[in-house]
Amino acid sequence: MSCKYKRGRTITKKKVLIVEDGVTGAMFLGKLVELWGYEICEIITSGIEAIKEAERQRPDIVLIDIHLKGEINGIVAAEWIHSRLGIPIIFMTGYLDEETKEKALIANPVGYLSKPLDYKKLNALIDSVVGNKNH
Repeated sequence: MSCKYKRGRTITKKKVLIVEDGVTGAMFLGKLVELWGYEICEIITSGIEAIKEAERQRPDIVLIDIHLKGEINGIVAAEWIHSRLGIPIIFMTGYLDEETKEKALIANPVGYLSKPLDYKKLNALIDSVVGNKNH
C-alpha cells in the first residue's frame, strides 16, 4: 500500500505481520496498528503460516504470540524468521515464566511484551524499530 501526495511523492507504509491464535484479539490489534500508520500484511494463527507469509511478504516487523495453533510454536517460527530473513520480532504473550522467556530470547526479539498488552508501549516499540514517520 502506498499513498501519493500532490507533488507525486510516494510514501510506502511499513508492513506488520501479526501472528496470534486469538482471532478477535488479533483483529483488534490489526485495526490499532493500522490507525498507527502501518499496513497489515496478514493476520496468521500458526507458526508454519507465519514463516510462509514472512517469506512471501517480507514485513518490516513481526508481532507474534508464543502459543500458536499447529506444530510450530511462536518461538520456533520467530527464530526462523529472524535468523533467515532478518526481520525484527516482538513477542506478545501471557507466558511470563523465566523458562519461556529464556527460550524466546533465542529468537533475539526486539521486545517481549506481556498480555494484556500496553498498547502505548507497543506503538512506541514498533515506531522505534521500524522508524515510522507516517504519523
